[in-house]
Amino acid sequence: MKLISVTGESVPPSKGGSPAETFDRSIATWEENGQQKTLTVTYVRYFGKVLAEQGIYDQEAGGVPVHHLVALLFAEKNPNLPEKRHYINNTESFLALFKDFSLAACMERYPGLWLSQSAHRT
Repeated sequence: MKLISVTGESVPPSKGGSPAETFDRSIATWEENGQQKTLTVTYVRYFGKVLAEQGIYDQEAGGVPVHHLVALLFAEKNPNLPEKRHYINNTESFLALFKDFSLAACMERYPGLWLSQSAHRT
């Protein structure tokens, strides 16, 4: 898997009464077997705070937003899923993505990726 980009965004609230600023979306794009693939993972924004509270990963200290990591970690842990869009609303499922997570190891696997995107962080 040759990673091309990772990004993320806050999901705009829907007209159906969904609370504003509740969800984030993480997007990873990579090249595999000559084809470009994109994976989108939408999750409850609060889970990023749970990561920090449990000492797993704090995006303020780490410098890389959680929404730049989720789709990448999801793709690594689920390499053969045919679906391109996923939704996580379970804390345990979200935390499982970060099991044995190390930002340093991630940056080593994908050198320069976040440095090249630092001006484009959302």
